[in-house]
Amino acid sequence: MASPLFIPVCSAILWVVYKLFNVGKRESTLPPGPPTLPVIGNLNVFPTEYAHYKFTEWAHQYGDIYSLKLGPQTVVVLTSMKAVKEFLDQQSAVTSDRPASWMVNATSKGLHLALARYSDTWRTLRKVAHSILTPNAVVAHQPIQIAEATQLMYDMLHSPEKFYNHIRRYSTSVIVSVVFGKRCPRYETPDVTTFFELAHRSELCFEPGAEPPLEQFPFLNYIPERWAEWKRLAKALNEIQIKMYMGLLDECEGRLRNKQGTGCYLESVIERKEEYGLSREAIAYLGGALLEAGGHTTSASLHTVIMCLIAFPEVKKKAQEEVDRIVGNDRTPQMEDLEDMPYVRALIKETHRFRPVAPLALPHAMLTDGSYRGYAIPKGTIIFANTWGIYHDPDIFEDAEIFKPERYLDSEYGVKSGVDDKDFRHTLVFGYGRRICPGMHLANNSIELNVLNFLWAFDFNPPTDPQTGSYLPVDTWAYGKGVLPAPLPFSCNITIRSGSKASMIDNEYLSATGAFDKFEHHLCEEDKEWLKMTRERH
Repeated sequence: MASPLFIPVCSAILWVVYKLFNVGKRESTLPPGPPTLPVIGNLNVFPTEYAHYKFTEWAHQYGDIYSLKLGPQTVVVLTSMKAVKEFLDQQSAVTSDRPASWMVNATSKGLHLALARYSDTWRTLRKVAHSILTPNAVVAHQPIQIAEATQLMYDMLHSPEKFYNHIRRYSTSVIVSVVFGKRCPRYETPDVTTFFELAHRSELCFEPGAEPPLEQFPFLNYIPERWAEWKRLAKALNEIQIKMYMGLLDECEGRLRNKQGTGCYLESVIERKEEYGLSREAIAYLGGALLEAGGHTTSASLHTVIMCLIAFPEVKKKAQEEVDRIVGNDRTPQMEDLEDMPYVRALIKETHRFRPVAPLALPHAMLTDGSYRGYAIPKGTIIFANTWGIYHDPDIFEDAEIFKPERYLDSEYGVKSGVDDKDFRHTLVFGYGRRICPGMHLANNSIELNVLNFLWAFDFNPPTDPQTGSYLPVDTWAYGKGVLPAPLPFSCNITIRSGSKASMIDNEYLSATGAFDKFEHHLCEEDKEWLKMTRERH
């Protein structure tokens, strides 16, 4: 006789098997997507590096909205401006969360403005960031931006072979100055080297696939650190964040106590921290998030500009002709000059389209159950906006793989004739919905100012073959991995366009000392000695 437990035990086993084999299966109410496998869904084909290429390939196959299954986790990918606008922008009340992430919690305790989940703390951080990063505030900080851009020209004039690091120094120094009140005069300045070490560790931590699906398979949390690389990566990133952000905050607070304030963004936050209800740690991470957002992306954009100038010499020629016509040879460019330079403005827009600094932006997540185009999108669904795929859609952009600023002279948003562009906007590279980058005005100023200076001051050419003397090809696909990929270091021949321009750059660098002074209180001895030697040289 069978045991009385036989039937219920068998039923339970069958139920578990049934549920298990339904894990990873795409629900019929979701958008279409690649075929799934039981349990793992699409984990076997999910790209762990350069994901935007594969996401774009799938968009051609499955359309501008499709879904993936990572075990039980649902992912939705958007690859059209219409989908992005209607879902992320217009439904931002339900699409403004970030994915649940062990990595984010382990590295920043949910205090990182760009990565934190939707919460009261995040809303406070966002409110504070938007209050201090207004267009008027950006204008107030233009003197240090202009002074730093002058030093960038000076550095490129006297050691052009180091242009890649000079640009990285510039972008870091500007954002550290305006956020924390301290500049970085050398690439070897400890804050610069620490920041780019931090940026590298962030790339390792937040590259798609770097973190295992801990939310879906919690038992992975119990793997010891020695066998869990993601835990070691998180620990290393957290240590360097605390060292840098808390150190810069300590110095900022010290200057306020000593009546040496610079007017930097965090000073006003420190003075109103009780009103905002923010801890010192939250303030430090707010500053750190702004630093991460501005330092790495600005340098990546400027490196891309130079890469495109040497890869597409006809573009460089047209842009320089326009700059020469408006500015001439007797003065340096001013921001106001850009209003009379439609081709240079188009060049900047094309840089953002051709190689967007965040090709997949940062992923959003559903706060609640929602719907779009008749599909049911469940709470917790991860949403990727495929900026790369949008900007490289051959149905929208003529010769999408070619760097062609002229497209923005023919059309406001660079699209083909006959394409409806009502859903487009120029701020696409800065994000979507309520998660749009609050520092976009500061970033735009830096990019525009330096592009003007580059075109006015220097000639940029590819390196030459030592045997034949001919130009070597430029690889415009050579970008690093990560959420914010930047051009890998590349060679470029940079020469000053005239002796008179060299003299003007030297003179303006010396004249910028007054703008630098208040940001140089906490420099290390090596920085002070370097500045003294450099300024005495002239």
